[in-house]
Amino acid sequence: MPVPKPGKRKAAVQAAPPKKKSAARRPPSPSPEVDNAGFEDLEDDEGGSEDGHMPNIYDDPMIDAPGSSGSEDEEEDGDLGEGDEDEDAGSLVDDELNEFADESTLQAGPSRTRPAGKSLYAPPTVEEMDRLRTAQETGNTFTLQLEALLSSTLLPTVPHPALKSLLSAVHDLILSLPSLPGVSPKAAVQRIGEIPFPGGTEWRPLKGEVQWTLGFEKPGEVIVGGSWGVCGGYKKGKGEMGGIDLAVVMPTAMFSAKDRMNYRYFHKRAHYLAVINKALTAASKKGGALSRVKARWGTASGDERRSVIILRAGKDQGLKHSVDITIHASLPSTVFPPPTLQPSKSLLRIDDESTPTPLYTMSILHDTLHKPHLLHLHRLSQLMPGRTVDSFLALWRIWAARRGIPTERGGSGWFAGMVLGWVVEGGEIGGQGGDRTRTKRMRGLGKGLGYWGALRAAWEFLAHTDFEATPIYTTPDDGLIPKTEFTKAFQDVFVDPSGSVNVFGGWEKGDVEMLRHHARETLAMLEDIETDRFAEVFLRSESLPVQVFDECSRVDTSSCSLSGTATQRAEHPSEADFHASSIAPILRRGLSDRAKLVHVSAASDSSLTVGIIYDPSNATRLLDIGPSSDKTAECEAFRQLWGHRAELRRFKDGSISESVVWDVSRPEDAAFIPGRIVGWLLSRHLGVDDDAVVSLSSNPSWLSITQVPPSARDAVCVQGSEKLGFRPIMTAYDELYRLLKSIDDDLPLAILHVTPADEILRYASTFIPHPIDADRWPTAPDCLKHLPKAEIVLQFESSPRWPDDLAAIQKVKLALIEKIARIIMQRLPRSRAGLALDANASEIEDQAALEIFLPQGVAFHVRIFNERERTLLERITEDDAPVFGTSLPRPPRRLALPALDHHIHRFVHRPQHHSAMAPLHHRYPSFSSATRLLKRWFAAHMLSLQVRPEAIELLMARAYLDPGPLHVPASATAGFVRAVEHLATWDWKETAAFVPIFSATRDAASQSGRIRFPSDKRKDAQAAFELRRSKDKEIVHGSWVIVTEEDTQGLRWTGEVGKVVAGRVASLAKATLGTITSMAATGEINVVSLFKTPTKDYDALIHLKSAVLPRAAQAIEPVSDLWESKLRYRNLADPGVFGGEIRVAFDPAESLARDIQRLYGDAVLVFFDIHGGNLIGLLWNPAKNAPRALKPFLGYNTKPIDSEAALVEINKDAVLAEVARLGKGLIERIERQR
Repeated sequence: MPVPKPGKRKAAVQAAPPKKKSAARRPPSPSPEVDNAGFEDLEDDEGGSEDGHMPNIYDDPMIDAPGSSGSEDEEEDGDLGEGDEDEDAGSLVDDELNEFADESTLQAGPSRTRPAGKSLYAPPTVEEMDRLRTAQETGNTFTLQLEALLSSTLLPTVPHPALKSLLSAVHDLILSLPSLPGVSPKAAVQRIGEIPFPGGTEWRPLKGEVQWTLGFEKPGEVIVGGSWGVCGGYKKGKGEMGGIDLAVVMPTAMFSAKDRMNYRYFHKRAHYLAVINKALTAASKKGGALSRVKARWGTASGDERRSVIILRAGKDQGLKHSVDITIHASLPSTVFPPPTLQPSKSLLRIDDESTPTPLYTMSILHDTLHKPHLLHLHRLSQLMPGRTVDSFLALWRIWAARRGIPTERGGSGWFAGMVLGWVVEGGEIGGQGGDRTRTKRMRGLGKGLGYWGALRAAWEFLAHTDFEATPIYTTPDDGLIPKTEFTKAFQDVFVDPSGSVNVFGGWEKGDVEMLRHHARETLAMLEDIETDRFAEVFLRSESLPVQVFDECSRVDTSSCSLSGTATQRAEHPSEADFHASSIAPILRRGLSDRAKLVHVSAASDSSLTVGIIYDPSNATRLLDIGPSSDKTAECEAFRQLWGHRAELRRFKDGSISESVVWDVSRPEDAAFIPGRIVGWLLSRHLGVDDDAVVSLSSNPSWLSITQVPPSARDAVCVQGSEKLGFRPIMTAYDELYRLLKSIDDDLPLAILHVTPADEILRYASTFIPHPIDADRWPTAPDCLKHLPKAEIVLQFESSPRWPDDLAAIQKVKLALIEKIARIIMQRLPRSRAGLALDANASEIEDQAALEIFLPQGVAFHVRIFNERERTLLERITEDDAPVFGTSLPRPPRRLALPALDHHIHRFVHRPQHHSAMAPLHHRYPSFSSATRLLKRWFAAHMLSLQVRPEAIELLMARAYLDPGPLHVPASATAGFVRAVEHLATWDWKETAAFVPIFSATRDAASQSGRIRFPSDKRKDAQAAFELRRSKDKEIVHGSWVIVTEEDTQGLRWTGEVGKVVAGRVASLAKATLGTITSMAATGEINVVSLFKTPTKDYDALIHLKSAVLPRAAQAIEPVSDLWESKLRYRNLADPGVFGGEIRVAFDPAESLARDIQRLYGDAVLVFFDIHGGNLIGLLWNPAKNAPRALKPFLGYNTKPIDSEAALVEINKDAVLAEVARLGKGLIERIERQR
């Protein structure tokens, strides 16, 4: 067969006719599988291979799946780059023919001949090595997820033809505009209409006559700025791509050297853009490529001095994706000499000619840097392989957007390009020897870095760089402006590659710290390499202020009286920016080490948003110690900050210092101290009223939700006990513990262990158990007669004296309880001890407790644990036959199984859970209050019988031990919001919750202090979860799976949570989170509304009599008249319904609700709020509601139905009548809703 000539196609191959290229392409990556896979195919809506598709990634509405155009108009697919595609196909055929000289030589094996002396396989490229390192560090799944995310985000480098036509039309229109002669500003407004003159009324050119004019000349050039021209487009959202920047270079002849002064340049700039805007608006009303394009005004990077025109285009212009085209006004760098734009110069002169205006001068300099920054990004894209830069910028934008980082404060591709430049090329870093001006050269990581390695390095750079102490310069030598100029003018310094501007110029320090904070938390989260964190890094949104901050405040500045000269105000682009930059330093000084981060931003022209991240170890400190009295200047500054709150105090060591003391009436009030500080400082320095500052976490309503009204507390509790918190019950426990450990000589067996096993003793009870006054108890109203108890487990030594019969063991326990009761009453005068028996308990299970009421006014239940019980019960469940022929017959297995479960739960699981949870109160100061809030939320929504307190504690522990991309909560409200957010977003059908509570008490923390779940146990638990879900696809049992190190099945505390309850919790959590977000945004705080539950979904409602509910005072909205009306005549002896005897843990309403659930089983779901709820909600089980054949032991009242078959259905009226008889005297009425 003749050999074809090189470059010629065989006749059998149909070649496409050559076409002209539409745009130059960047050379492909050395390894197409790494980053470029599928990018060119995206032009044809094929989006890469399906291998890159990972489940659950594309559930996010902001991310399109590969193969999707991202637009609803799929008819556009055939319009994309057909010529380019044909040309690529033809080139591919040419390459194949060049590779093979003779068709007869085609055979299996390598497609290329091996050159002499070279290996058959080439060594891996740098990019491939980086991919291998990434897979090793993060796991191959993480790498595949990254590639899938990028393939669905990045658009082809070749633009859509319609987009090219649109940009060309804008370009041609701007260059074709006619010149306009110079006229006065007033005449210019009359000529073209609206002109967005910046500077406010002080600098407004229309208020008087000026000596300069406003004209228009053809721009020197129009360039494509930003990252689009270098990296191509990216998908910003569903059917929307990232913006495109056009820079219109204004002619030099329009400006004079004095135009840099007093906003004159910005006024000419605004007029220049106004002329272009008018032309674009007129063109949008005509036919052509610009038809129906929408134009609006915006600002560049939030700088109101630098107006921009934003064109919105989309389907009407034939585009696949909607896009914003931002038109900037650019300035040649030769117009103003660089020395005249140094930060130390004063370019705003009204009352002072010596005040530097660094922000003003930097705004001018930014307009000269569109092309230099474009070249900087282009150089990086040429240095780094493939689409590394494109991928880095895309991932950065996604990461920042998920955390709510604004584009003008670090979320933009422009900022990411600056950071990437430092990572790759390095620069100079200041702060050597403690001197900010002394610098040293720092080398970058090199051009071979992959996008993931570069992203990790960028986070490391931000997280570990103090930009104030160690200024950063990405240019090795002095640029246009000396380095010392930046260190004098700015706190945080990060100079761009041209050496002209400080990237952080115009940022409030809180903006820089916020960015660094997110970088630190992301790195801390990624330390756990055993856990897949991809979704938390790139998919999970944590952008709400209530999620990010421990305290969110909204400040109305419309009436504030902040001092400042006209020059100082004009230095800032807006009045709101001036307020924010002035208030933030004051708050930082006042909060000092109470806060790790203070972030102040403008919410509107007349309001500010203050976000604070607390330091949990210092936030609730009662005393602020200032300078020593002998430091006159420091003392004066301290008094100026605090006003009359500052006072001189002498301390125990003899020192005398200025101090500020914050008094609190109760321990819980200490959580409000940071909020009080913010309110005081704003009132003193801004003159705002107390009503002008609305704080979320410091709202007193959060505290009242978990407290009874003072009148109810004072009626039965020891006076002043509210000031002591949990201290009385803990002190009483310590006393009882010492007593029990000292009575061995009086008992037949020695006591080995005394173990607490109650939420009260780990500071986690919803309400603080204030001690009661036994003398006033008999005359107290029935609605206040509730005395909580704390449970303790007592274990005696092993001894052959314990019998081998389960029933006999229970009798021995009774004897020991009676003996201990006598000893306690003998040794503790005025104490009471008795026997408490469990209802419905069999004779072989633990059924008795020692009930103790101590003189302090608190109560305990002491239960006896005998480890032999478990052995005997397990023996029954495993084998029913006696061991010996002479052995006594064993109890039936049906009794042993529930007795064994009850025994393990009471004596193993509960003490074990307590020992793991109790340290969290001391480790995280806000954990206790947050847990109590969450428990109140569950109870308020009538879920007390469906979700155990231990499960709620685990849910809250997860928010603290595994905070994900955020910091560990340091306020109760933040912890509550995080837990609710988890409940709202938790896909419990597909994922289990892992809570490392036992590792928290061991040495299992990562370098950042985060607690890691043991990898081996995580794998076992995950395997068990997947097996359970595969066997129970309908999720009949085990809806919630909450895994701990000691419970890999994850069902120890969640057995009662079914699908109905899990679904209701999720819907309630979503509604609660939405309400909290709305309250924080509007400043209208109504905490009580979060705890009001809808009742329309219940089939029946049982209304209880509030007057006989012992916990009526704990209701969300208690009716104080229930007890206050009777307290007025306390001298009249009225024992009430319950009498004057002290009954420990007595609550007939809770008992009624539990009896209904026990009697009717799964035929009806019972919902009740144990904390003063006066409603019991009933929900019929649909499965039981269906007609069925009559048979014994159905478990509920039935009635026949009209049918040929003998079928029955649940008799709802009869069931409700039975409930009414059961609750006679307690039930007011029963309302059947369906």
